[in-house]
Amino acid sequence: MGIENFVIRFDNPSGGYYAGQIVSGIVQFSTTKPYNSDGVFIRYMGRADVHWTETRTTGTGENRRTETIHYSAHEVYFDQKLCLYSPPGGNLQPYNYSFPFSMQLPMHIPSSFIGTVGKIFYQVKANVHRSGMHMATNVALPFSVVSIKDLNLYPQLQNPVTMKNNKTFGALFWKSKPLTAQLSINKQAFVSGENILVSGLINNESDVKIKECELKLIKNVQYYARGSSRRDKVTVYKCTQPSIEKESQANWVNVPVFVPCLPPSGLDGCNIITTDYILLVRIVPPGVRFALELTFTITIGTIPFRQQLGPPPPMPGSAGAGYAPMPGPTGPGYAPMPSGAGAGYAPMPAGNNYGYAPPPPGAPGGYAAGPSAPYLACEAGPVPEKPPIPGNSSFPSAPSTNPSAPPSAPVPPPYGDIQPTYGVYLGDSNEPPAYDSLFKGSPSNKEDEDDGGKNYQPKYPSFNIPPK
Repeated sequence: MGIENFVIRFDNPSGGYYAGQIVSGIVQFSTTKPYNSDGVFIRYMGRADVHWTETRTTGTGENRRTETIHYSAHEVYFDQKLCLYSPPGGNLQPYNYSFPFSMQLPMHIPSSFIGTVGKIFYQVKANVHRSGMHMATNVALPFSVVSIKDLNLYPQLQNPVTMKNNKTFGALFWKSKPLTAQLSINKQAFVSGENILVSGLINNESDVKIKECELKLIKNVQYYARGSSRRDKVTVYKCTQPSIEKESQANWVNVPVFVPCLPPSGLDGCNIITTDYILLVRIVPPGVRFALELTFTITIGTIPFRQQLGPPPPMPGSAGAGYAPMPGPTGPGYAPMPSGAGAGYAPMPAGNNYGYAPPPPGAPGGYAAGPSAPYLACEAGPVPEKPPIPGNSSFPSAPSTNPSAPPSAPVPPPYGDIQPTYGVYLGDSNEPPAYDSLFKGSPSNKEDEDDGGKNYQPKYPSFNIPPK
């Protein structure tokens, strides 16, 4: 059969990483008979793609023509391919193979994102290349990157903000008394999992009954390509408040608007996709009358305000302001970076076992024995049980995780005490999302289709922070 049970597993089961953290895991596969191969390779890749079309009509009469104009743009944040192993004599012997891998993400890369005509996408791809042929057996596993947008760097956004607006119905002698709304929000910046709290007074002095009040959290996405741009508006959360009788008032106290799992404002580090958020409050009269609207600018971050969580843990005396240094390349068990290695990547641990039992005598060098129990399920789907391999029944077993890999904290220092969960955006809902559905309408890319990443949904951190 050749290559079987070919999987990638991350040490971090959520598959979500902050920029600057270390992505580590193992590549596993088995062979039941000798397999001619030039080597086993791994590729780390992060990129952004934008593509949309517009139609334009020129000429008149018989000369009338309609043309389709394509707008596209691309950015690559990193793309590195490494050889994990080159088998002696170009022949992989029957064996259960386990390869460790480790890379450090650059600090200034944008968050993962999927939109209608653009995306920011990260993945690890492994392949076993067949000798003498332009063919390879591939497996790929996407992962989510979250850029560091620390709300503590914007202390002014902790202040409440108040908006006021009014309108009348009718005209001239039939003009009604005013409908007035004065509303405030508890602060201007939030992280996913929080509630925006809306308070204030709506005074309906008119003789028109208000049908309902809508509160919408709206994501605006701007795409750029070839000197042009396209703007999309998506309601990511919506809730309503009851109707208001004529000549009456409604007093709102901490009306919650939930912030679901969302990419941070700005998508800092990306030049072809940007995001921003607003909270739109619409006080809707019946019929064809225009609604009274109030708009609040909202910032979505990925590190919450420290004041909500108590004092930060102590920083080392030599640490700079802001964040503690990332793990260095000279820690215990790490070999120096080879000359010419790409910047921003962590070296592989010294040795070849990565915490696995050593292979028996005569086994191909550079490998650890695969697990003796059935393979575990991973995000790529369930993996069948390991097939019997003749002559290898005495191979020692090994754990299915990577115990010697450098730890990848959920949040960069000095906020290691904050423990977010990771989830995907569900869509407009009146209930907090359960993080188990797929976002539809994402742009297709042939490489994603080949790698099984076409329907991948980015994961974003969500925090359970009680409001003050």
